[in-house]
Amino acid sequence: MALKLDRRGYGRKPANLLATLKCSGDMFSCHVVEISEAGARVKLSKETAVVAGAGRLIAPQLGDKETEVVWQNGDLVGLRFTAVKQRATGLPKEIQR
Repeated sequence: MALKLDRRGYGRKPANLLATLKCSGDMFSCHVVEISEAGARVKLSKETAVVAGAGRLIAPQLGDKETEVVWQNGDLVGLRFTAVKQRATGLPKEIQR
């Protein structure tokens, strides 16, 4: 069996943060379940929601991050943080542990 290489540029950290994803004019309640300096994986509260394109992830611990939906599999969504300056700020201290 071949090894699967992880080509991510940033390490991921588990998280459990309440957030709101604003996308295509709609707002979706979600939980941030994994985060890195470059993006996040979120679990939508509503399993039937479909999200796409550019948006914003808003959470008290993260602030307001510009995002792009990269993938969706059911209620799980992969987000990329799009503003370069956001990538340089690092993760909040609560998550860096």
